[in-house]
Amino acid sequence: MFRCDNQLNDERITRRRTSSFHSESVRNKWTVFVVLQIELTVVCTVLYLWGYHTMFYPCYIDLGKAARELFTKGYNFGSLRVDACSRSGENQEVEFSSAAVHTVATGKLAGNFDVKYRMPSYGVVLTEKWNTENLLGTVVEIQDRFARGLKLTLDSWYAPHNGKRSGRVKAEWVNRNVTCNLDVGLDTGPHISFSGVTGLHGWLMGVQSAFDVSSSQVKSLSFAFGRVGTDYVLHSYVNDAREFGGSFYHSVAHNLEIGAMFSWMTGEPGARFGLAMKYCPTQDLELKAKVDHDSKLAFALTHHLSKRLKLTLSSQFGMASFSEGHKYGIGLNFHPCC
Repeated sequence: MFRCDNQLNDERITRRRTSSFHSESVRNKWTVFVVLQIELTVVCTVLYLWGYHTMFYPCYIDLGKAARELFTKGYNFGSLRVDACSRSGENQEVEFSSAAVHTVATGKLAGNFDVKYRMPSYGVVLTEKWNTENLLGTVVEIQDRFARGLKLTLDSWYAPHNGKRSGRVKAEWVNRNVTCNLDVGLDTGPHISFSGVTGLHGWLMGVQSAFDVSSSQVKSLSFAFGRVGTDYVLHSYVNDAREFGGSFYHSVAHNLEIGAMFSWMTGEPGARFGLAMKYCPTQDLELKAKVDHDSKLAFALTHHLSKRLKLTLSSQFGMASFSEGHKYGIGLNFHPCC
């Protein structure tokens, strides 16, 4: 009888301990759940307040664009180029654009013709493309239909002469806290590329990565860091831990802009760099000049003949050896709907 009473007491104590342990486990789970909810609320509140005081951020490929355009935009030496664009429709929803480029060195002529049709009520933009390589392209863009700030793009190409096809699916999501881009190549793999940019109080941070699904390998990984001021832009980047570089842009005055770019790769003895400037003596005239580490000097002149017609002249030559072949270029741009 005494042994049975002891067994009953032991069972009661065990049940109490089990019940107490179960209650404590439930309380711990609820505590963790509540803490997570509080943390999520705090994080969301901070992000909202952070985004409320910031501007929309550029995508990763546009970081350092201000300085990069000083080195690329307006220079067409080595070619003769003609661009034309026009719009039609009651609300100018149809746009026709074409371009023809003649390469001086090879004598080759290339061109393209694009038709863009906008449907604002549906948030859809449809573009049909054709070029002299006999490639047919179709681009479908859908903006703000599935979510605010979300843009979906389907870019496809087809070659009728050999039956080859290629395509890409792109997604861009923009809000006040971050700008994200996703690019999926549908040819082989597929090949996935992702990038994101965020920042705070003028400081920008970005990351870009490419992943090959077929081989399960990370193909590239890049980081960027910069600063945007009222009249200047600083940009630095690291590509695959092998290439290091940066750029600087400064608007000295309302008609004078200067910029610099530099880069260095591991294993190379020297760095690559360049200086560029843009000066607008009048509203109709733009003068540009740049020089690089190879002592190549280039000039470009853009004259707005009218509000619709623009003429560009550019030239490049080497200062180290004047016997090198000089390059020149002429461009004519007609845009009647400026």
